[in-house]
Amino acid sequence: MSSSEWTPFDHLIRDLGAVRRVATEMRASTIAVDAIERAIAEAAEAVDRTIDAPGSANLLTTAREAVGVAAEVIFTLDAELGRSLRLRTGAQALRARADKLIGEARTLRQPRN
Repeated sequence: MSSSEWTPFDHLIRDLGAVRRVATEMRASTIAVDAIERAIAEAAEAVDRTIDAPGSANLLTTAREAVGVAAEVIFTLDAELGRSLRLRTGAQALRARADKLIGEARTLRQPRN
């Protein structure tokens, strides 16, 4: 696989890392921390499943959604910390569209036999 095929996976790892970093900055009740940890664990598992198939649109979508859910849990519990994640999530949607357009362009440029 080329490095560009791993780009969506790299973005997921960075986004998951951003969620994890913000989560450690939160001061929350035990119940809230448990909810955040569970959401992050589910997101990490979804991202992990993409390793064997980094080109799978279904697995990437599931992982993006799981990371988004973890970010929303944080946003719900702490609006200020959540705002920084929301900005990143918006950028993630734009990156996903850009990745798709680049992939389509590559397919069109491939030499035909």
